[in-house]
Amino acid sequence: MLLLADVGNTTTVFGLDSGSKIEAVWRLPSLRLETEDELFVILEGLLRYEQASLSSIKGLCVASVVPRLNSTIDYFARKYLLEPAMFVKADRFVSVDLETDNPSEIGADRLANVMGAKECYGANVIVVDVGTAITIDIVMDGAFAGGAILPGPETAMSALFSRTAKLPEVELFFEDHYFGTSTEDNLRIGIVNGTYFALQGIISEIEKQFDVKPKIVGTGGKARLFITEDGFIEMDDPYLTLKGIRSYYNRVKSFEKNITDQSLD
Repeated sequence: MLLLADVGNTTTVFGLDSGSKIEAVWRLPSLRLETEDELFVILEGLLRYEQASLSSIKGLCVASVVPRLNSTIDYFARKYLLEPAMFVKADRFVSVDLETDNPSEIGADRLANVMGAKECYGANVIVVDVGTAITIDIVMDGAFAGGAILPGPETAMSALFSRTAKLPEVELFFEDHYFGTSTEDNLRIGIVNGTYFALQGIISEIEKQFDVKPKIVGTGGKARLFITEDGFIEMDDPYLTLKGIRSYYNRVKSFEKNITDQSLD
């Protein structure tokens, strides 16, 4: 078994992978991952519920956008899995060419997204990952061509709530109308529907620029806010980032095995 981790600003997603299938997924507040021992207690209990244990875990691969948590996760792996954690980064093990100005600046979650997208959906894919931030990741002809970053819906709502005197926090969902008669409606339409049309417009222009009709895949904890029956997002793949992390791990291990085999020849 392999343990996968997508460490985000708000939520960390752990996946238990059997090699061909993600068997279980757990979402934890990233704030809870303060020490390696706390992480051990949490994961040991979750694994026990799945009739597994840390002794059955062969490794931990991580895509993290929260640098301060990396040492905690690595300490956990060294102490309880007896080997260091593997962190996704922009190196030769990424299975897509990175056609950006500075590949080292690309978030590990975005690297995992484009690897998972290429592996699962082909050479022309746009990934819309909705979390604290919304990232649009473009895979064209099998290469990462860039994208865009927007504030996530809850981030936008928190900013309005914290910077205004009277606007409330509201439950977010896609409204079936485009103007409201209450403050709550107005906020939902502006935040959710407004972001929906911003995403749709950006993606439409991307398609025109590349003259390609790629597959549009949604992922992330809030992607379902923007998935409608006749919408531009064609499919929801909540485990896409984890699949990309697994792909990275497998590529590194395959390379290490080849080096070992060559040294034995």
